[in-house]
Amino acid sequence: MAGGLGFAAPASAYGNTAVYQIELSANLSGHDGGGAWLWIELESNQTGDYKGSDCGHAGQGAVPDSGEVTWSDNGTTLTINGVILKGLGDFPTTITVPDTYGHYTGGLTSFLTLPFPIPATVGNSQLQVAP
Repeated sequence: MAGGLGFAAPASAYGNTAVYQIELSANLSGHDGGGAWLWIELESNQTGDYKGSDCGHAGQGAVPDSGEVTWSDNGTTLTINGVILKGLGDFPTTITVPDTYGHYTGGLTSFLTLPFPIPATVGNSQLQVAP
């Protein structure tokens, strides 16, 4: 077979100053569960944007989310502000993730805040921090 393998370029394929791509899936299963599914692109100037959706189940469908964010890095953690979960009443969540590229797992609220108290051990999250 002739040809070569194609590889995805780092975040610079999206924008010349992109430094992180964050993919987050946070879920609570069951009829009264819900979740958030987000892709966030972070630029070197501490801005970025996001797309995704979220829902609260109990008869609701998923609602699209998108907008612009700001972010900071304290040397170990990225803190992302500006993400609005429209399916949860336009709730402004804070996303907090490691600043090291890799795949991480946790409970529902391990990487984002929600408008109601949920222990971090309930539900599950899958997180990818990529270049």
